[in-house]
Amino acid sequence: MLYELSKKPETVRRILPDIDPDQLKIDLEKLKNIAIDMGAAQAVIIEKKDIIFTFEVLQRISADNGFASIHWPLFYPKDDIQEAISAYGWGIFFRMNVDGNFSDYGGGPISNETHRQIYLRVYEITTAIESAGFYMGYHLSLGLAAGNCRAVFCADEKRCWPMIKGKVCVRPNMGRPSMEAAGIDATAMAENLGMQTDGKLQSPILTGLVMIA
Repeated sequence: MLYELSKKPETVRRILPDIDPDQLKIDLEKLKNIAIDMGAAQAVIIEKKDIIFTFEVLQRISADNGFASIHWPLFYPKDDIQEAISAYGWGIFFRMNVDGNFSDYGGGPISNETHRQIYLRVYEITTAIESAGFYMGYHLSLGLAAGNCRAVFCADEKRCWPMIKGKVCVRPNMGRPSMEAAGIDATAMAENLGMQTDGKLQSPILTGLVMIA
């Protein structure tokens, strides 16, 4: 059965001072299955060591600022996103199937509506896993999606609302940074994890990442 964002959480636990490693292992499997149930082509449990940060990815995103949003390019003057992500030990990494005509839209508008819907699904899956992790007691679960959330949700808006004083995000439950905006090389990660199709990884790759604990 398809996991719906609006459904009540199956598991609700209080937040404990210490994480039970045996329970965490069970929970990570459940969270991985949410990605598959919602349409991801592949999903794997990853460790912190599997995350690949590169300066080249950050440079590319910083240069791609023609359709800027609060999350693209990503700039947290008082926080280090790489340091924050590296504080976790385990997470869920998933990828979507894309066809050979799938364009690399970068941070710009997504002209193909079918392709935009696939991007949207990445945000939905990321949100669902993050939310489920929260209710399982992993209250600091952190999800990263793909691309520029403005291109997915607000392409017709003249500006990203949170960048305007007094305005807030129109999709606060799903609007979030992407892996690439955080400087993560999703393609290199997928290759290292063996997430290939027909012996060759499709490009561009569309992925999501949720750090759990």
